[in-house]
Amino acid sequence: MLENRKKITIAIASVVAAALTVGTTLSFAKDLNRTSSMTDLPVRAALMNANSNRYSKPEKYTRVENRLNLEGYVKLMEDEKLAVWHRDKNASIRIVDKATGYIWGGLASDKPEDMNTTWSGVGNSLVSIDYFDKKGIDKRLSIADAQVDKNYALKGNVLTYSVTYKDLGISFDFTMELKDGKLTFRLEDDTIKEEKDNYIGNVYFVPFLGSTVADELDGYMFVPDGPGALIRFSKPSQYLVNFDKRVYGKDYGIDKLVEVNDLKSSRPNDFATEEPTVLMPVFGVVHGVKQNALFATIDEGAEYASIMATPSGMLTNYNWVTAKFTYRQKYLQPTSRSGSGVQIMQEVRNRFDAAITYNFLSGEAADYVGMAKFYRETLKEAGNLPRREEKEDQIPLQVDVIAADIEKGFLFNSLLKITTPDETKTIIDELAASGIVNSTVVVQGWQKGGVGGSKPSSFNFESKLGGKSAYLELADYIKSIGGTLYFYENPVTANKNQIDLRSEGGNSLSQALIKLERDNNELWFKETYFVEAPKVAQYVEKKAEKYSENNMQAMAITEFGSKLYAENQQNNVTTRLEARELLEAAADKASASLESLALYKPNQYLWKYTDKIFDIPMVNSQYLFESDTVPFMQIVLKGSVDYYGPYINMSFYSKADMLKLIEYGAYPAYLLTGKSNTDLKYTTMSELYSTSYDDWKENITEAYAYINKALTAVEGKTIENRTVLSSGVVKVDYEDNVSILVNYTGRDYNVDGITVKAQDYTVIGGE
Repeated sequence: MLENRKKITIAIASVVAAALTVGTTLSFAKDLNRTSSMTDLPVRAALMNANSNRYSKPEKYTRVENRLNLEGYVKLMEDEKLAVWHRDKNASIRIVDKATGYIWGGLASDKPEDMNTTWSGVGNSLVSIDYFDKKGIDKRLSIADAQVDKNYALKGNVLTYSVTYKDLGISFDFTMELKDGKLTFRLEDDTIKEEKDNYIGNVYFVPFLGSTVADELDGYMFVPDGPGALIRFSKPSQYLVNFDKRVYGKDYGIDKLVEVNDLKSSRPNDFATEEPTVLMPVFGVVHGVKQNALFATIDEGAEYASIMATPSGMLTNYNWVTAKFTYRQKYLQPTSRSGSGVQIMQEVRNRFDAAITYNFLSGEAADYVGMAKFYRETLKEAGNLPRREEKEDQIPLQVDVIAADIEKGFLFNSLLKITTPDETKTIIDELAASGIVNSTVVVQGWQKGGVGGSKPSSFNFESKLGGKSAYLELADYIKSIGGTLYFYENPVTANKNQIDLRSEGGNSLSQALIKLERDNNELWFKETYFVEAPKVAQYVEKKAEKYSENNMQAMAITEFGSKLYAENQQNNVTTRLEARELLEAAADKASASLESLALYKPNQYLWKYTDKIFDIPMVNSQYLFESDTVPFMQIVLKGSVDYYGPYINMSFYSKADMLKLIEYGAYPAYLLTGKSNTDLKYTTMSELYSTSYDDWKENITEAYAYINKALTAVEGKTIENRTVLSSGVVKVDYEDNVSILVNYTGRDYNVDGITVKAQDYTVIGGE
């Protein structure tokens, strides 16, 4: 493990990784700044990876029968859809789906032979906790334990439980409510009491609900890793870690900033990039595809929750997935300037109400597609997905252009003009001449000092680029030909020259500045610092006001949507929940005052404010136990908001990648410069390896035409189904009877009289 360091994108590693992945023999000296056309794009990626966890596997549709019964259980509550049965002895439940008769529960018996008493209790009971003893050692205990007093009262379809861990001095109340076929667990913070030298750490509601033993039945666990990932039930394997990711990403105010980087315990080391985060507070379980499924949504306390999924062979032979609500955790308290320290317990617990709802799906709705459609409708009903995707004659193309950056000099630093407004206009004109007029243009580094020299708090145009007038003219011109110009902002992270660390730098619980440190001595700035969470929101609100005053109509914000962290400076604490509320208020204000707001891979709570989503995740973290990547997030969003894939010229350029954009309904994106990358070697952008527009313009034209032909047929339409017809062949069904067939393989594929050529796609239906 690398201590106190986190690997982010490393330029040459990405090039090498991309080359190795697609199986090409790039000559780096010759091809570093040269691209291929669509006709000779690397194609072996599809042949090599159709069966990998970057893609999806065909389903088996094996019939699943009941494994559980109701013996020893008493019916407590029911409605038209569900019946909930309870057993007093171990405080466990069984849930009957009335539509199918299928029984959901935890373990099949009170104490399985392959489980000890502690794990048996956790596997069966309604609630389990992790706690810290007076020495700071963490332990786990369920309410099934003999030393726990538990009493419950039933009123209608609401069960209220009072729980006291007598030996620990920990007590709390929680409720279980059945309403409209949904089962909701809730724990209100003010009921928690700690009266001895033991402290509550984590709380889990029915953690083994839907659990299975090894591969006893056909099915999987769904986790929102990247776009979505499946962990199929399989025979036990020896994993050193399970899936355990915090909802909305790490809390940089307390979480460790390093990750395990070991093939035996983590994902393959083929890309030295930051792992995808959990953008949605959901998870699910399928018992028999298109038969039985449960889908959980974290309704309250998601800021302090993690999604945990444990495959068979890790701790037990059971597959189980749950939400972990964290009230206290350990963190590193430095004891020296070198960064070494000791792990200590969080003294003040997180204050929040926890709530999670289990939804039970059956028939055609009982798979990850059904879960995504269910979640889509849930968000719409709550007003959290209100917009509709624009319906246009051609799809949009995202072009991020780097305008300027600081350049290191012998005695003094200077500004390097990388892509001027006139050069940007030339790029747009050339794209328009090739038929691309729906351009989503994002200009980075337009501020005084460029990308690496501008301050998150300031609002100043760089005069050496022509200033305000040049960019407003450019914005008007792009709008006149059918596009939009977005001004790029990063209010979250900065190098040490961009912020006042004493007044703006975010602070962790250990009272150290929150920062990421790169293990690369060639970098100009190895350390990236985080701005205080309240100031991030403040800067966005002030920028929105400035945009309105200066007739700037569109803003694109990076990091803002994907980073959620507390501010822990003494006497100036902002909790993670408070930080989320501040960010939402800022996004609401910006969205209301601008014509368009775009965010880079935003967390779910910001979707309703977003007109466009950039850099949408396209693959999971590739942990060895993750069997499939699935477009859960894309199914939720398609038809509601425009979303774009990763930059094609930043290691997302194989033929398989183009096909994946089409399959996932994602629009193409490029990061471009008016200069060659060798000219950037003394700037903060020195890691960019192939962004010169001249090198990519042929690829842009051909790739866009290829993708546009497919996705114009489904503009503004929702995804209604997705089927893996064969390994490497996928059919995506949209509303209005339009389908797209994608063939990643090296052979033509025939289905229902239709031939899909190798490494190609076919659109069925539509105009």
